[in-house]
Amino acid sequence: MSKKEKSYSLIGFLGLLFLTYGELFPTFISNWSLFISDNINESIVMHDSGQLLVTAFAFIAKYVLIYFFIYFGSMLLAHAITRQLESIRFSLLFISITMVAITLFNQFYHEHFSYLGHMVTIGTVILLNLYIPKQKHFYFIFSIVLFLILMASEWLQLIPALSQFGFGTNDMAVSIKIADSYFTENRLYNTLATIFFVAFLTIAVILSFLIHLVNKQFYTLKKYQQQEEELKETRIALIESSVYQEINTLVHDLKTPLVTVEGLTSLINLKMQPTTDTYVQEYFDRMDKSLEKMKDMISEILYENIKQQIPVQELLEYVTSHLDLNEQQVDLVMKVEEDVPPIYINKIRFSRAISNILENAITSFSGKAGYIHIHVKRVDSGILLRIQDNGPGIQSSHLKNIWQDGFSTKKSSGIGLSFVKKVVENHCGSITVNSIPGSHTQMNILLPIHKEGEQINGYNHSNSR
Repeated sequence: MSKKEKSYSLIGFLGLLFLTYGELFPTFISNWSLFISDNINESIVMHDSGQLLVTAFAFIAKYVLIYFFIYFGSMLLAHAITRQLESIRFSLLFISITMVAITLFNQFYHEHFSYLGHMVTIGTVILLNLYIPKQKHFYFIFSIVLFLILMASEWLQLIPALSQFGFGTNDMAVSIKIADSYFTENRLYNTLATIFFVAFLTIAVILSFLIHLVNKQFYTLKKYQQQEEELKETRIALIESSVYQEINTLVHDLKTPLVTVEGLTSLINLKMQPTTDTYVQEYFDRMDKSLEKMKDMISEILYENIKQQIPVQELLEYVTSHLDLNEQQVDLVMKVEEDVPPIYINKIRFSRAISNILENAITSFSGKAGYIHIHVKRVDSGILLRIQDNGPGIQSSHLKNIWQDGFSTKKSSGIGLSFVKKVVENHCGSITVNSIPGSHTQMNILLPIHKEGEQINGYNHSNSR
């Protein structure tokens, strides 16, 4: 059973509980009924209209409580069955359950209540229910409105002028009106009961409409805020799209001067080939590597969505070939287990992501000695790349922010790790970090295993390196 079904089962159970309690409530307050009967007789004997008014309030309180349990229980039960609060089916079921409960109540206690009064009450409840927001606090608001309507309808039973229309036909209501005719010839209750009826009904109507209007304003404000947010996102998307197109064009145009520089460098290197200066040759080699890296970065931007299968060992060798560890006291150890299959990635973007992690680790040592261990193994759900260093670690207060754009503790751009996370997620993977300050930092990248038969784009970013 789902959580939602359990919720409706609980609502239905509470509805039955309320209904049962409402039906049995008079047996728990038999003294209350005796109090009302005795007070009616005593007020007539003592000729005390004030005592009769107290009796009327006791009568109202008794039946408001009884009918509150019955009506509220009927609503809960109808809601649990229909799972709706505004449909015609809900309204019909609410009317049916309530009238059956009232009929049983009348038959069991011989109250002889008029069904007309209850039909008016039910109609009013259903009408005002349309204006009650069907949200978190619905039951609380409904209970208040229901209480006010019941107060109004019970005072309606004590208006002597309406007796001829079938209102106030049960024994206690008739006795109170007869006593009032003895005291004031029904002038008191025609006036007083009408005032209370109009007052409580007016409060119920105004409250329902106020809540409806407030909810409508909140809804309008929320919708306006959503539209503002959507408009903002649309503007950003348009700007980014425009910028992206301009960058793409610019990057594409960079290929021409880059090829020129590469050709001139090769020509100069060829002309100076006889030289024995190892430093000059080393500079040329480094220039060649830089030019190759720039070409790869251009390809990455122009073809960022193209992926290929590549052995993990080849990827790591490609990444580490661009790292300058000659002047660092960092011991880099790589271990790739034998059963690890090739990974399906964009070689340039993923290499750049791994490079960012390694460069962060190297920078954290600040020239001091340390180690970086890269361990790749196959796990049940994919391929795990674990990169661990024994650097200073990351403060626990910073761990939740390291993936955010712009976050940095070293006055850098703060886009390194956010870029890493985006690249990993673009490859349907996930990345987590474990770090103990003063001990180590461990990055865990989990990638899915490429299933056999899936289409692979054979374009190679590294230009068949």
